[in-house]
Order: sequence, then C-alpha cells, then structure tokens
Amino acid sequence: MDEVIINNKAEMRRVEMAAGLEKQIERQAWMTVSRKRPLTATHLERYEHQLLWDEVSRNNEIQWTTEMTLRWKDKLNWNLFSRCAHGQAVTAEGIETLAHLWDWKALTANPNVRMTNELVRKYIAKWDWSAMAWRSWEDYDAREFYSQFFERVPLNGFSGSKLEFALHQQEVERLWKEMNEQ
Repeated sequence: MDEVIINNKAEMRRVEMAAGLEKQIERQAWMTVSRKRPLTATHLERYEHQLLWDEVSRNNEIQWTTEMTLRWKDKLNWNLFSRCAHGQAVTAEGIETLAHLWDWKALTANPNVRMTNELVRKYIAKWDWSAMAWRSWEDYDAREFYSQFFERVPLNGFSGSKLEFALHQQEVERLWKEMNEQ
C-alpha cells in the first residue's frame, strides 16, 4: 500500500512539474512575442491582457503611431519605451504630442530620435545633456550642433564621448581639405 501512495505522490509531482513547465514555456513565449514580433494595433487590442508590456515597450518591431501610443500609454513602461520607440512616435510631432509622458533622459539616448536644432531648442530644458554627448553623430553636423549648444554639454561628460570623436573627425577632415587646397 505504501508503494501505491509513493507512486501516486511521484505521479502527482510529475504532473505538477509538467504543468509548471508548460506555464513557464507559455510565459517565455509571450515574452518573446511581446518583445520581438511586429505587433499591430489589432494585436495589441486583441491580446492586451496576455502581452507583457515591459517587453512591448522595448519592442523595436512595432511601428508605433501617436494614436497607438496614446491608446496604450498607461500600459507602456515609459523609460523603456522612450529608449526604444521608433516610427511616428519619435517624430517631432509625436514627441510634442507625448511630451508630458516621455522619460527625457531615455528619449535623449534613443537613436531613433532625429535631433534637429529646432527640436533640441524646443525642449532644451528637458534633454539629458550628458546623454546627448554620447549619441551617434554620423548623420549630424557635430560642429554646428556644438557651436549652438556647447554651454549645455557638461565638460565632465564630454571627454571620450561620441560628440568629441565626431568633432575631432570633422576637424581632421577640415584640416586635410585645407592642406590639399594649397
């Protein structure tokens, strides 16, 4: 009789473990879908309660519109979303519409935000200027940016930054061009 109880306990434990494993696999699958699939507004609406919103907040495959962002603003993790968002949400218009929601330090670091002098000037007090120096400067005129906003860039965060490197590279190119024009 003891063997039957032991076998039943062992079987019960195995069933419990299998159920736990299935839940874990399902949760991991929802995590991956939430973070790595090109979810649409329809997906977000239909699976709102199954999706993991921290993962949705950092999903680079979602083509966020301002309307979608406003619809799910209370579900989004604004630190993660501000760091990762792209599409219409991070255009000048999207940034303006969502200005009261952004985590500005994280938004400053977001490589999908196209920094223009007008955009920077409009929210000059909100940007994280230490983070600004560490953005990519491949598509920008670092010299023009620095000349307009140098008083905002903290010197203690400037050394070794991408902005310093871009300024250095632009100066090298200027000097080389000047040397070859003579």
